[in-house]
Amino acid sequence: MEASKIAAAVQAGQADRLELWEAVRRFAYDRAYRWCRAMEGCGGMVLEDYIQVAFLALLEALESWDPAAGAFLTWYGLKLKGAFTEAVGMRTQRDKRDPIHHALSLDAPLTDNESGEDLTLADVIEDPYAAAEVEDVGEWDALYRAVESLPEAQQTAIRQRYWLEQKVDNKAHAAALRTLRHPRVSRGLRIYM
Repeated sequence: MEASKIAAAVQAGQADRLELWEAVRRFAYDRAYRWCRAMEGCGGMVLEDYIQVAFLALLEALESWDPAAGAFLTWYGLKLKGAFTEAVGMRTQRDKRDPIHHALSLDAPLTDNESGEDLTLADVIEDPYAAAEVEDVGEWDALYRAVESLPEAQQTAIRQRYWLEQKVDNKAHAAALRTLRHPRVSRGLRIYM
C-alpha cells in the first residue's frame, strides 16, 4: 500500500501510525543517513538521533497533511528537512555561523603521534591560564611566608585587617607593616608588585 493511502487511513482512524512508519521508514532512513554524513556530527547528532527525529517529524507531518494538497511523502520530506535543521541547531544563518558547529573536540584523538602514546587534543594544547595560576600560588605562598615570619601579635593584626577585614590593634598593625617593609622581607614580595 502506498504511503499516502496509509496516511489517509491513519488520519481516518483505520490504521496504526506504526504501519505508516513501516511504509516510510526506508525513505526516512535514507534522508537521515544523508544528513548525518553531510553534517559530520554537527550538533552532536548521530544517525540514531536523526532516525528518532524522523519519527517525530512523521507524527507532525501526519497531523498537518492535507490529502488534497499532494502526496504524503512530499509533505513528509518537507517536515523532515525542517526537523533535521532544527535538531542540528541550524535554523537561521546566525545559527549556521555559530562557531560551536565548527569547533574541534578536545577529546579528539591525535593520529600523528611519534611517541606511540594515546593523546588527545587537550593533552597537547597549552592552557594559557595555567601559568598565571602557578604564579598566583607562588605569590600567595611568598605572602604567607612573609606574614608567618612576623611575631604572633603582628600576624594576628595583618590577618584580621586584610583577610578578615576586622578592626585591629593599631600599634601591632603599624609594627607589622614596618617589618614587612624591611628589605629583608620586602625583597621577596617586590617581584609580585
